[in-house]
Amino acid sequence: MQTRQKILIVRLSAIGDVVHSLPVLHALKKADPGVFLGWAVEEKAAGLIVGNPLVDRVHVMPSTAWKKRGLSWKNVAEFIAFVREIRDERYAISIDLQELFRSGAISFLSGAGRRIAHEGAREFADIFANEKLPFHDTFDPDKPIVERYLEPAAYLGAAVDEVKFSLPPASKGTREYVDELLMDTDGSKKTVVLSPATTWESKHWAEGYWSELLGKIADRCNVIFTGTQDDLDLIGRITAAARTARYLIVAGRTSLEQLTEVFRRADVVVAPDSGPAHIASATGIPAVICIFGSTAYKRSGPRGTKHFSMSAGIDCQPCFKRSCPRRNDKMACVRRMTPGDILSILGEHITPSPPG
Repeated sequence: MQTRQKILIVRLSAIGDVVHSLPVLHALKKADPGVFLGWAVEEKAAGLIVGNPLVDRVHVMPSTAWKKRGLSWKNVAEFIAFVREIRDERYAISIDLQELFRSGAISFLSGAGRRIAHEGAREFADIFANEKLPFHDTFDPDKPIVERYLEPAAYLGAAVDEVKFSLPPASKGTREYVDELLMDTDGSKKTVVLSPATTWESKHWAEGYWSELLGKIADRCNVIFTGTQDDLDLIGRITAAARTARYLIVAGRTSLEQLTEVFRRADVVVAPDSGPAHIASATGIPAVICIFGSTAYKRSGPRGTKHFSMSAGIDCQPCFKRSCPRRNDKMACVRRMTPGDILSILGEHITPSPPG
């Protein structure tokens, strides 16, 4: 009996980058439908991988619990168990898509005989690889990050001309939960999801702009705010300034799987360059308007004809800095994109189609 080839993908975080890595699954499975694909991921992004129909085994690293505990023997024991679980699968090939020291170390500890990464990877992660792809800058603003992630698949002989995202299907429980969550929305109106939060200050669109946008669309469509529990203060300030009660807040009430299902029910999603924007894009259902500040729209903008990357195109973009480095005219890159710019795109998507 022929043994299935086993390949481990190491992409631990973050949510948006895990989404951008998903086309690797389709490329490898299309090249060899019998291939066994494993994925090492942190629990924060695990909802994108657990239950994914193209992934045969998921290895979830409980890094959040480890950070909370700090230095402890329990963490050491759990890390050893995590590595042993991976080694027990006896992967032949490990692909380090994250290319940081910790992901490279996991690739090395996997026991895979072939370990693939780009030459010159960050944090010297390529020292763990024994097969190296040609160097190019991870933050090249003109090269789509999806194409970079597909290079190891191409190196292994897979065709990469078709970029296809795979997400776990919603369970019956998830569908029923989201039905209840959105039960008060008006079925005769289009649905716009606003997901304003991001972890980088330099990606944030002005709160006042979000409030203005909400005020101008609230009477025309269902408006839903998504995010985490930590985003509720931000959303509260936005909604308070808008002087309208026509919105629904589901932030802090959804898992990653449930959030994905919310996006599947939407007509448009508006968000900064963030994990939610890329999940929404990967579903292939709503139009996505992605607002870019310090990052590069050509590198990580949503793909597809109905997705839109908004960028002011000023000289200092993209800076890839978490905080704006400008001394004057702070955050000019996002302030120069106004609610009017968003509305000019939104209009055709939130106007109900004529009957017949």
